[in-house]
Amino acid sequence: MHASIVILGLFFCFHNAAAQKGLQCFVPGECLDSQILGATPTNTSRECWHHCQSVTGCTWFTFYKDSQICTPLSGCLRLSNEKCQDNCISGEEECPEVQCGVHGRCYGALEGIRRVANAKECATICKHRQECFWNTYDPEHEACLMTNDCPLLDRTCSNCSSSERDCSAEMEANMSN
Repeated sequence: MHASIVILGLFFCFHNAAAQKGLQCFVPGECLDSQILGATPTNTSRECWHHCQSVTGCTWFTFYKDSQICTPLSGCLRLSNEKCQDNCISGEEECPEVQCGVHGRCYGALEGIRRVANAKECATICKHRQECFWNTYDPEHEACLMTNDCPLLDRTCSNCSSSERDCSAEMEANMSN
């Protein structure tokens, strides 16, 4: 009886930890111990994600930057960065086309930092900078961090909000309604 309670407790701890992780989109690492549904050449991780959406049974993908190979997967039992370092990007098939207002601070190739009043101002500045593809608004420091990419999302910044450059049009439309 005691062993059953312990196992049940471990199940709920694991289930809650997995549920709190949320949707994982374009994160560093490769999915291991998963069924590969093929291997197709693609130029970018976004093309790989689109390819995954067209493959029956695909719920995850891993894109290998150096070989430009996309592997659609039936799941992702283990996400690891041990072997591929910065060479692999993985994500879920359910990810949105453009990521807007994602909780956390984006760490990527830094293109600039500005002091701003709000997330809308941060998005507008990023939109007008050719090299900015991601922005993070940190309200605690009234800071706008602009990056070229977002290979790592630090979710410990509890008030930070990160968005892709294409979100600025969405924000403007929402503000005018």
